[in-house]
Amino acid sequence: MRRVGRILPLLVLVLGLAVDAAACPNCKEAVAAQPSDVAAMKEGYNYSVLFMMSMPFALLGTGAFMVARAVKRGTLPEM
Repeated sequence: MRRVGRILPLLVLVLGLAVDAAACPNCKEAVAAQPSDVAAMKEGYNYSVLFMMSMPFALLGTGAFMVARAVKRGTLPEM
C-alpha cells in the first residue's frame, strides 16, 4: 500500500503536466495539402516507416549470418 501511495501522486503529477504533442512540420503540411497530394504523401510516409523498422532487423540478421558462417568455416578467432 505504501508503494501505491508513492506512485499515485507521481503519476497524477506527470499526467497533469503532460501537454499535447505537436505534429512535425511535414505532417502539418500533409494535412493542409490537396487530396491528390495526400495519397502520395501517405504512401511515402508508410514506406519510410517500414524501411526504418526493417533496418535494425536487416543489420542484426546480416551480423548473425556472418558470425554463423565464420563459426561453420572455423575461421572465427579465439577471444
